[in-house]
Amino acid sequence: MIYQEYLPFESLLQQVEKKEIKLPFPLEYTIEKIEKIKKKIPKSYDNIARILALSRPVVELVLFKRDYQEPERAPNSRGRPGISTTSLILIHLLSKTMISDSYRQAERILNAHPTWLKALDLKKAPSHTTMSKFRKNRGVDFFDSYFHQLTELLFAFGLIKEKDDVIVDSAPIEASQNFARSNSGIKINEAKLQEFFNTVDFTPAANLIAPACELGRKRKYSNEVILKFIAFEKLCGFLSRNQALTYLKKHPSAAKIVGFSSGDVPSTPSINNYLKRIPPIPWLMRVMVDSITEFFESQADYDDHDPLSFFFRSF
Repeated sequence: MIYQEYLPFESLLQQVEKKEIKLPFPLEYTIEKIEKIKKKIPKSYDNIARILALSRPVVELVLFKRDYQEPERAPNSRGRPGISTTSLILIHLLSKTMISDSYRQAERILNAHPTWLKALDLKKAPSHTTMSKFRKNRGVDFFDSYFHQLTELLFAFGLIKEKDDVIVDSAPIEASQNFARSNSGIKINEAKLQEFFNTVDFTPAANLIAPACELGRKRKYSNEVILKFIAFEKLCGFLSRNQALTYLKKHPSAAKIVGFSSGDVPSTPSINNYLKRIPPIPWLMRVMVDSITEFFESQADYDDHDPLSFFFRSF
């Protein structure tokens, strides 16, 4: 094994060179170091801080067994010392598995958790630029070699065995989707939309709205039509009210299904003014929850794992 100045094995190896002691097997030394860390972990550490603290000896051992030479890093422009490879690897592992794929976000989250920084032996998180440069400069070969060596250590620790089976489980998560792009070419299945409005009666909700004053200006659109439009906007997954109205202007047949039979689709301010004069939509729609639920449950092609908007879309 080659002497590495940056590793915590420094004093141990110096004693070996002086023939004062015999070098213990690296795994034994690492286990001893982990046990010592366990006893000294502050009570203020949360689970992630504990993981970072206990993982450091393992990362150091992998680098040691790879004969990795720590490059010299001059202090930055503010005089702060360079960050060790061990800390940067731990940050990358933390970023990719627990907090965020974004280096900018990882930097912000780390700085918001002082105990994590302490476990990483840092006073301040490295900038997103530093993390990006580290990954780029080390390259694919470095990380491939690192994880191959880590796998060998897992075998040595007895955590995995040659004939062990590996089961990979998964859980549904919300996708990080660009909704603006996916909605740019939205197309509604008008047959399903027609069936929905033919089946679901909006009268119970419309009846909860007080009639307009006879002396006031006559409303151009009925309460039922306004409620149908709101249902159309929400159930079809439009990003904004303006986008829903624009779609109806471009598709007169869909506008007719919603209730704008004359093709005169209102503007966004007109809809907003209507909504200011009626009770809150959630309060009105509460009387329609059962009928809407019954409609979707009766549809053979409706999947309750998908967003409602998928049901009305044509792909």
